[in-house]
Amino acid sequence: MAGVLVLSAWQAFLSRHSPGAHWGVALAALTVIGAAAVLGHRRHRESARQWLARGLLFVRTWRAQPRPAVVSALVWSALIIGVVSWDLVSFIFQSHALPTLSYFVGHVTRDRLGRGVLFALWLGAGVYLASAHRVEGPQ
Repeated sequence: MAGVLVLSAWQAFLSRHSPGAHWGVALAALTVIGAAAVLGHRRHRESARQWLARGLLFVRTWRAQPRPAVVSALVWSALIIGVVSWDLVSFIFQSHALPTLSYFVGHVTRDRLGRGVLFALWLGAGVYLASAHRVEGPQ
């Protein structure tokens, strides 16, 4: 946690367009990819094919699944479809009345505090999603 805070504070004091800012993000991404490769090696209980088949089975038998799992899948699907749709429509129509999400992120990251907080949230979300905060095994 301390490393995330220090990296976020350092990132906040850099200009958005500085090489250090870009290298800092690249280093964080490469560190996560490397850690996932090393720590995740031989930890999967099923192959990618089995995982995909289990996902398709979930979709086919969604009525029999636990209610929280179905709600979670629907919320994540709606969120992802909404974000992609928003940006797609924004890019197609190129209107100031419908700005892109990067426009809003640019307003937040204009200040040092915004850059640092957004970077910390990005790292924190990545760590949370990549770590073992998932349900394992059949329910």
